[in-house]
Amino acid sequence: MRPDVLTIHRFYETPLGVQTAQLLAEKITGYLPPATNGLTVGLGYCLPYFDYMVERQAATSSERFLALMPAQQGVCHWPTTQASCSCLVDPYHLPLSDSAAERVILVHALEQATKPASLLREVWRVLAPGGQVVIVVPNRLRTWSNAEATPFGHGRPYSKRQLMTLMGEQMLPPDRWSTVLMQPPFTWPGATKLIRSSEKIIGKLGKNLGGALVMVARKQVYGAMPKGKAKPNTMPVFTHMQ
Repeated sequence: MRPDVLTIHRFYETPLGVQTAQLLAEKITGYLPPATNGLTVGLGYCLPYFDYMVERQAATSSERFLALMPAQQGVCHWPTTQASCSCLVDPYHLPLSDSAAERVILVHALEQATKPASLLREVWRVLAPGGQVVIVVPNRLRTWSNAEATPFGHGRPYSKRQLMTLMGEQMLPPDRWSTVLMQPPFTWPGATKLIRSSEKIIGKLGKNLGGALVMVARKQVYGAMPKGKAKPNTMPVFTHMQ
């Protein structure tokens, strides 16, 4: 069952959620070169990661951010102090023109998709030629995928091989991958203080030991087109979260 937007939001307000967002945001931004313009689209629930990216955005950058949230999940206002850049969408028919986005980030999205190939097909459509996609999913080999108290304990987790195969079939062949969240999602007092040090210590034992799998790819524009190209037919819906 997909967690709703308030459940996810509340997780990211906990000490464990704050540490989770910071570690994943650092990994995501480390894979993306500095951008001075263009559109970065987040699909799923990318708000804490966008907050991190905006905070570190260069003063001369004109990069734009758009947070798209699936209708079954719900949507909340982002950013909190400015005009909303978030909207409710059908993830299989995004309200964007072809090649509109320079970068697309998926967090809490692919593992919840009932049609994952169709979702990646739509991501391919809205990406500009050579545009980058970063996908974060629960690692099926680790304890985070069974932790229902976190957003990573819901939906279908993926192994490295499964995700690489799925992305490659949709002309999004991964060129880099890693895992984050080496420490299990402990909630006992003081556990969150160990998360960052655990990343380095446990990470030395193996690259695939993290609870979240992160893969990066660029849009391929040669060869056969992905099947079933669809036209966007949804309208954004804005709301405020109390």
